[in-house]
Amino acid sequence: MKRAIFLFYFCVVLSSMNAQTPKELWASANNLYSKAQYADALQGYLKIEESGYASESLFYNLGNCYFKLNEIGKSILYYEKALKLNPSNEDLLNNLSLAKDFSLDKIEEVPDFILKTWIENINYSFSSDTWSYFALIFFAATAFLLLNFRFGSSSRLRKISFFLAIASVLLGLLAGYFSLIQRYRYTLKNTAIVMKPVSTVRSSPDDSGKSLFILHEGTKLELLEEIGDWKRIELADGRQGWITSLDIEVI
Repeated sequence: MKRAIFLFYFCVVLSSMNAQTPKELWASANNLYSKAQYADALQGYLKIEESGYASESLFYNLGNCYFKLNEIGKSILYYEKALKLNPSNEDLLNNLSLAKDFSLDKIEEVPDFILKTWIENINYSFSSDTWSYFALIFFAATAFLLLNFRFGSSSRLRKISFFLAIASVLLGLLAGYFSLIQRYRYTLKNTAIVMKPVSTVRSSPDDSGKSLFILHEGTKLELLEEIGDWKRIELADGRQGWITSLDIEVI
């Protein structure tokens, strides 16, 4: 019994000595990636993710590894995860577009109202953190302008400071709103990627439902409803149906 306990503790100590920190795993995986050892680099990045870490760079590198290994569905999944953290990253957008070119499904998106598209483009021109910094800067400027309004040396200066303070606080509120919207959307689990080479979308949440259309690996879906192991989905072109949860992975 004592020998068994000793062996147990010996194994625990040995494993803890061999365990790498996330920082060490990151450096090691990056080194392996630079040597084109993509499968080994992938395992290092996955260990970091399994330890509870999530970042734009980690998901980006995971997407790159999967793309190099020709696992298009997984690469699109992780590029989409990275974009949820920073929708303004041009490299991510370019890599995602390239990965989608290898996907078999070419789905035409239903165009949004032009004003909505314009606002979305402004929102996603910067990350959530950047909008937060802008909000703080505008609120600090508002405080300074209010001090000028209160203690300005002339009525003209006080008047200008007052109107600039109004504009500054409105811009600060807008920047804060954009930041919160992006953070809220990151927490949503309402999109997914098809992981199977071929998946059938049915008219009802069971195998007896009529086959509506076929989807292939890498296609992005919006999740609308869930019943058991089935999810009602909608494509970018407006088509809807039911797909088994086993065929998709939530972003």
